[in-house]
Amino acid sequence: MPIQAKRAPFFDHVAELRKRLTICIVAVVAATLACYQKVIFIFTINLLINPIRHFLPDNGRLNIMGPFEAMTFRFQVAFIAGLIVMSPLILYHIFAFFMPALKEKERKWLIPTVSAAILLFVGGVLFAYFVIMAPGFKWLTAQAVGPVHLLPAASDYLQGMTLLLLGFGVSFELPLVVFYLIGFGILKYHLVRSNWRYVYVILFVVAAIATPDWSPWPMLGLTGALIVLYETSLFMVRRVFHKRIWEQEVDAWEDFQLEYEPDNDDVVYQAKYARLKRQGERAKKKLAELPDEPEDDDDDDDDDDDD
Repeated sequence: MPIQAKRAPFFDHVAELRKRLTICIVAVVAATLACYQKVIFIFTINLLINPIRHFLPDNGRLNIMGPFEAMTFRFQVAFIAGLIVMSPLILYHIFAFFMPALKEKERKWLIPTVSAAILLFVGGVLFAYFVIMAPGFKWLTAQAVGPVHLLPAASDYLQGMTLLLLGFGVSFELPLVVFYLIGFGILKYHLVRSNWRYVYVILFVVAAIATPDWSPWPMLGLTGALIVLYETSLFMVRRVFHKRIWEQEVDAWEDFQLEYEPDNDDVVYQAKYARLKRQGERAKKKLAELPDEPEDDDDDDDDDDDD
């Protein structure tokens, strides 16, 4: 089923969706059964606990509390591994289903966006795996002192590690969220930039929610990474949407002039006035230096769709 730009009746779309879902489900089930095999299972679980092996008793031995839990735990590991292995196939069928409905201009934005989302997610998972897991679990296991002995339960560790990796992967999508919120005009760049202190507090709260525990290393590590990603996203927004940002800064300066009170001696108020004036004058000068650009004519695309 290749990706083709075509129209089809509603029930044809339902039939295509059913076929693609069936393919994905069968592929994930087959991959799960393959990963359930002893050799692949041992390799997967060793890979997963490798960063924290030295902080567990008996060089990384995990404990199963009952015979039924052994099968459940092995199946959970196999399912996660099978889902990861088949993720490229799943992504392909998602694209193949939605791409025909998009215009050429929309496709140009979709492919880089999805590629960036995948890279950011993988980057977040790798950051958690190589940088955060070892010091985080070292601090957690060090809390068992005195008569308290650590008895690592396999299911608890699998859940904790999975949530930690997913939390970092999803949180690393922040640059895309900020990029499109500002790009679509939902957020104003100058407001986001000037209120960075509040944003940093929000990022700290997000990091506390995204990490599965209250240990300091994952929280602080994720907070630091989110701040870097946030600043990077603002830099990219400034580069891509510079004209729109300059127009917003000019509008913000002109709007503030309408309500400006010269007699107001408040230091914060006057500092805001000076900042908006500086940004507005600089943005107006930048806009004047830009060459005239022809406006995109979307009506032709709509007319072609109606033919």
